[in-house]
Parts: sequence; C-alpha cells; structure tokens
Amino acid sequence: MTGRFTDHYAFRVALNVEPFRVRTLRQTQRVSLARFDHPPGASLPCTFSAHEAAEEFRINAVERGWFRLKYGRRQWNLGAGSIFLSRPGDEYRYAHLKHIEPDTCLRVEFGAALPAELAELLKGLPLVIPTTNRLALLRLQLCSAPSPDLEMSLDALACELVDAAVNARNDRRHLYRQEQLKWYAQKIGAAREMMQADPTVQHSLWHLSSQVAMSPFLFARVFRELVGMPPHRYLVRLRLQRARDLLQSGMDVTDACYAVGFNNLSHFTRSFRGSFGIPPSKVKEFAKTTVPQLQEETRIP
Repeated sequence: MTGRFTDHYAFRVALNVEPFRVRTLRQTQRVSLARFDHPPGASLPCTFSAHEAAEEFRINAVERGWFRLKYGRRQWNLGAGSIFLSRPGDEYRYAHLKHIEPDTCLRVEFGAALPAELAELLKGLPLVIPTTNRLALLRLQLCSAPSPDLEMSLDALACELVDAAVNARNDRRHLYRQEQLKWYAQKIGAAREMMQADPTVQHSLWHLSSQVAMSPFLFARVFRELVGMPPHRYLVRLRLQRARDLLQSGMDVTDACYAVGFNNLSHFTRSFRGSFGIPPSKVKEFAKTTVPQLQEETRIP
C-alpha cells in the first residue's frame, strides 16, 4: 500500500468481543473505505456476542469467509458477495462457524455530515441487501486501484452503492459468474471511458457497442444492469456535470449548453434543473453561498 495509509493494521479488542483489525484503504472528507478481518489464530466465538453496529452508517461487503449475523429474531449466514448494513443505534449479534474461514469485509462508512436524503434511504433499506450484478460490480470497483481523482471517485462509488442497494429489491436478474462479470465490467468500463473522455460527441448506441465488440441489444441491457441507467442517460449526466463546471467557471448559459453537446437551450435548462435542483442561470449565484456543493452532489445518481 502506498500513499498516506500504512500497511499495518490497527487492532481493536474489547472485553467479551472477538478481536478484529481494521485498515483504512481510501478516505475523503465524506466517505472512508476500509478492510476489516480477524487476526490469524484468534479465538472467535461460535455463539452470538452483542456489538453496537456503528457510530455512522456503513455498507459492508463480505470478500471471503463466513459469519453469522443476528438482528432481533432474524439470522443470516453471510459469505463472499453478501452485502449488509451497519446503522447507528442498532445492536447486532455476531458469531462464527467452526472450521470455516472467518470473514474479511470491505466497509464503506459515511461521515457525520451525511445528507438527510441519503440517511433516510439507508434507514429504509433491509439489513441484508439482495445480491445483484450491479452490486457485485461496485464491489469489484471498490477493490480496484485508486483513481487519479481519488476523492471524486470514492464519493461517487459510495453514492452509486446506495443507489444499487435501494434498487436491489426490484432486480431479479440471473447473477453472472465471476469471470463473466469481469468480462462485462471491462467492456462497459471501456465504453464509459469513451464517453467520459469527450461527452460532447454524439455517442450512438451502435458506435459504442461496436467499439467494445458487443451487439447493441446486449450492450444496452448489460450497461443498464451494471451502471443503473441506460447509456444515453449516462451521457446526459456527464454533459450536465461538464456544463456545471463551465458555468461555475463563468461561462454564459447558452455557450455552456452548446459547448457540452446539447442542441436545444430549453431542453438543457430543464435537464439541468432536474438534475441539480436549480436553473443554470443561478449557478454562479449559488456558488457564492455558504453551501459548497450543488444539490446533485448529495443526490443518488
């Protein structure tokens, strides 16, 4: 591990609680990503022991191993790929399974300044989230090497993780095998990079799918499944984000509209308001207030 985080683990052991260790992998002002597991050879209880869930909201993903989770009268055996929440004020009970590898988990923790909208969404979710292909992809991305734009990438991934968890109950698609998921992730990731490189280009479904060697139908279906929105909506979002940056830098509304690839000023204005909650003409005025971020940054993408 390089950068500001060291390779050693911080051990946290309390009375009547099995030992575990936490290593911070990435951190921004709003979100932190950590990996936690148990020291090799540690004596872990096979009967339930009580823990306070968390001081802040967390989304946890089991990377490998198993453990048992109990909340109220419900119990779950959670293994690799399982996604579960930790919520402030809750008390959970944990236990381990004899002769089975204990759990290693990734933990995405939201800071104390979590927007109320996100907090309400997390409160309304089930404790254990149904596994979907989109959640599996996001787990792979969390494990990947840090992005050059670390703060933006981790914050965006955390919000996408919440969005995927919210929509998991309605997703009944067949789960991809690990290798198949990685193959699709590479193809869809390449298409996203093309759009991100220049969102002003008229990226058609046929052109994008041909560039990644997929049929248009399969590309559209897999893109929506893994990204959470169809390709054209993803492109519009990129254009609106680019327009926001141009407007904040002082560009005129009309010039920003055409500079990012919109052909109609009215459509641009409606789309911008729908995404950010304010008309594009108010961006500079909004930027002068004490609120540092536009509304879109606290919304689910």
